[in-house]
Order: sequence, then C-alpha cells, then structure tokens
Amino acid sequence: MALLALSAVRPPAVSAGPEGAPPLVCPSSVDVETPDQPLDHLAVAVKAGEAVEVLALGSANTVASGRAGYPYAMVQALAAALPHTTFRLTIQGGRGLTAADLLDDLRAALKRQHIPLVVWQTGTVEAVRGIRPEELQDVLEDGAALVDAQGGNLVLMDPQFSRFLRANTDIDPYERAIAAAAELPGADLFRRFDLMHGWAEDGTLDLERTAAAEQPAAVTLLNQCVGRALARFVLNGMGR
Repeated sequence: MALLALSAVRPPAVSAGPEGAPPLVCPSSVDVETPDQPLDHLAVAVKAGEAVEVLALGSANTVASGRAGYPYAMVQALAAALPHTTFRLTIQGGRGLTAADLLDDLRAALKRQHIPLVVWQTGTVEAVRGIRPEELQDVLEDGAALVDAQGGNLVLMDPQFSRFLRANTDIDPYERAIAAAAELPGADLFRRFDLMHGWAEDGTLDLERTAAAEQPAAVTLLNQCVGRALARFVLNGMGR
C-alpha cells in the first residue's frame, strides 16, 4: 500500500518540571477533558517508573508542525505534571493519509515496542473524500483492539472544528463512527471538534476569523491549547 508523505519524527525524551512549559493561556473545558473510560494501562506504565512511549498518529495536522504541534505540547504538559516520568514521543503519519493507510503503521509500531499511549487523529480525510463512515469505524475498531491487546490505551481525536468543513461535508456520520470505536475496551474519544467549537463561539480562538497576518501565531497558540487540553484529558484518565 502506497503512503503519501509518510513522516516519522522522534524528538528527544522529555523530562521536565513546570518550568519546561510555557505559561498557561488556554481555557479549560471539563466536559471535553474527562474521558469516559479510565486510561488504566497508561497509569500502570507510569507507576512502573520506566520511560513511557507515546505514539501520535494522524494526517497533516498531526505531523506538519513538528515541535510546535499539539503532540509535542501534550508531552511537554505531561512531563511538567509528572516530572519523574520520561515520555518518548513518536509522531507518524502524513498529509492525505486515511485511517486505513495508518493501520499498518500502527500494527508495525506495536510489534516493535510496547506503547502505553496511542493518540490517533482521524476522520477529516475520510469526510473530505466521502469514504463510507462504516469503513472508518471498522478500521478504528481494529486499531483499538490491537492497542488494547498489547496493553495500551488508545485516545481517538476527531476532526478540527471548521465552518467550511461543516458547510461542505456531512461530518456527523464520521463523528458517530469515531465515537462508536471509542467505546471499545482501552479506547477513549478526545472531542477536539467540540472543544474548538466552544473556543470559536466565545471568541477565544477562531482561526477562520483571524486576520491572515495573525494566522501563524494563532495556529501555534491553537496547537499549544489543544495539546494542553489533551494532556489534562490523559491525566484525568489516569486519576491524576
């Protein structure tokens, strides 16, 4: 199977105290940041005291920003909250890749090493291309089973909020497919769409209504805020 713009990035291990993270400027949303199921496998790995492998899997939004992206912001925040734990982050994916494209990469990564936490950003490419939502759900359920079988937790992340996307694509069936897959053992759903919708509606962060000259700074801030919210989601899931 051909993969488009495959990218794998492994930043150095992150082990930092509170001074390792930028000042908190992001609003919090308790409803979005509370998992439906506990992240028990991850909690066990953290308690064991060894380095914790984290895999962020997704399309362009996941891989494009590197250390300015939400996966790295998440790991920075986790390291600040758990200064005695070392987190090693791998980012894998690429522009235009579907969940089906990434399933083999997930399978291969799980064969190489134990990964207590997998964050899988998904749904946008399928919605834009009109891929059947049932196909997306089947792939994500296969991935959830793989992660759970090797003793890890899977956090699925739905598409970004976008008025343009909603106006041109029926996103709801894909949201339901992702939510259904997140009901499997060891899986959870981080509702990024709802989080960003709330920020846009109250004027906190609204990329589509940000002036072009301010877009780069707004994207960076958005990634920081999504990453920090995701870290709080993970910490809440571990009972921290």
